[in-house]
Amino acid sequence: PGAAPRGRGTMVSRAAHAKILELSKPPGPASLWYAVGAVFRQVGRAVDESGRALQMHMAYDEKLPVPCTAVKVAGKAPTIGQSFVAPSATLTGAVDLKAGASVWYGAVIRAQGAPISIGEMSSVQENATLTASGSAPVSVGKLVTIGAGSIIDSASVGDEAHIGCGCIVSAGAAIGKGAVLTAGSVLPAKTTVPANEIWSGKPAKKVGGVPPAEKEALLAEARSFAALAAIHQEHAWMDLEEIEFQAAQYKIEAQRPENWSQQLRDAPTFEELPKLKKRIAEVTAKIN
Repeated sequence: PGAAPRGRGTMVSRAAHAKILELSKPPGPASLWYAVGAVFRQVGRAVDESGRALQMHMAYDEKLPVPCTAVKVAGKAPTIGQSFVAPSATLTGAVDLKAGASVWYGAVIRAQGAPISIGEMSSVQENATLTASGSAPVSVGKLVTIGAGSIIDSASVGDEAHIGCGCIVSAGAAIGKGAVLTAGSVLPAKTTVPANEIWSGKPAKKVGGVPPAEKEALLAEARSFAALAAIHQEHAWMDLEEIEFQAAQYKIEAQRPENWSQQLRDAPTFEELPKLKKRIAEVTAKIN
């Protein structure tokens, strides 16, 4: 404490750092430079818009992803492992994501005193919020889908359950294996939904059982989210340079003839790339 940020291997006190900042300010009133800065920013935006107009249909906006936030609480940090956490998602405290689990854009998972566990291949969709407070944990089983905008507070969700968009699951509630809570439903505190039942309403009540065909469809949906998460994991965290390189490659690929690969192989000067040739040899050796 009391030290300013490091700079090129040196460290100065906060007082000295503040003095440096004070001396580096331009002369004159701050309001003047604020106004000048505002003009510069407006000019910059105008120049950017002009450049975008010149590029016409080939223009694109550079949008870098907002990084996810993982916060340690009371000495316990989130465990992500082989799972997908989207940029802009937030995890705090003792959050444990099992293999293949996914936390989508804008979702918030807060372990405030008690742990939160998300099972294998389960998904927490966009802007959903899971909170475990006090000594009451949140437990989510395998192949569970928690719909966008849903709120779960210190409750348990069994394997293969499905929670629709915009649901509220109150503290102490429990949703059984394969059960369904339809979109917009509110499950009161300490209410138990038995396995393979459909509940709906505000407050939620039983409206029927889950037909076998619907159960299979919901499981297929859960697996599809896990597969989609693997694709997002590969692309969501690319830096701008890699995105631009890949975009350029797509444009080149679009201009190639359908039989381009065969044309290359038929060329007298064709030679496999050294890295590719080595990789092919390694894979072939493993197969044999």
